[in-house]
Amino acid sequence: MLEEFINEKFLIPLCRYYTLEGTITYGLILVLAVIGTYKLLKHLKIKIDKKFFYGLLFFIIYGGWTRALRDHKLGIYQSNLFCSPPVYFFVFFVTLGSLLLGIAIQRLTKKSKRKISYEKTMLVIGFCFLLYNATLTNITQFFAFSSISILVGFWYLVFFGIHKIKPKLLSIENAGILGSHLFDASATFIALTFFGYYEQHVLPSFLISISGPWIMFPLKIIVVWAVLALIDRSKEDVFLKRFLKIVILILGLALGIRDFLTVSML
Repeated sequence: MLEEFINEKFLIPLCRYYTLEGTITYGLILVLAVIGTYKLLKHLKIKIDKKFFYGLLFFIIYGGWTRALRDHKLGIYQSNLFCSPPVYFFVFFVTLGSLLLGIAIQRLTKKSKRKISYEKTMLVIGFCFLLYNATLTNITQFFAFSSISILVGFWYLVFFGIHKIKPKLLSIENAGILGSHLFDASATFIALTFFGYYEQHVLPSFLISISGPWIMFPLKIIVVWAVLALIDRSKEDVFLKRFLKIVILILGLALGIRDFLTVSML
């Protein structure tokens, strides 16, 4: 009975769709991972700043890119390990290992003239992963590639324009985070509208079935902007606020890259 439940709700849907039970379970795992990571970073006294963001950036791109390559079963990415969400657990541990290695190297070189800060180690490791992915990637659907790029560019212009006119309404970091989520919305819209793809996640799939793919734009803007505003207005410490924003950025950018490259490599 339990084996049938696990197969039906978790194993069979891998790489195809999400069940309600799977969505709830993965959501809980995400929450626990976020809490654990937060405590670890506090323990290691890692600041959530530009260096931390630079160290993470290549791994965020790698996660979405690898998931897209898995859809096309290219290279070593044919195992269910690289399905969603297992691929993100894999990338999480690779990123964590790179961070810990970077910290160790930083401490070993701390007293030398050529101190190597932890994000440099992460950048080198992340670049190597991206370089491998680049050897497997072949963009063949130029309509998807160009149309998504134009849409994303438009949304970034809108958000950074709002920041320029009303900086108190939308900070530059919030504009960047919103742009990452509209990257995801733009890729989803093009994939569903022109290429016959379907939304895998439960709630967006339900809303799209009622209103159409365009609903992803107002949905992302309203929800993400509201969450960012709540974070800014909260009385929590700066470390927690920045950490939560990094998590929100990852959720948008990784999925956006995955959808963008999946449809562009048709």
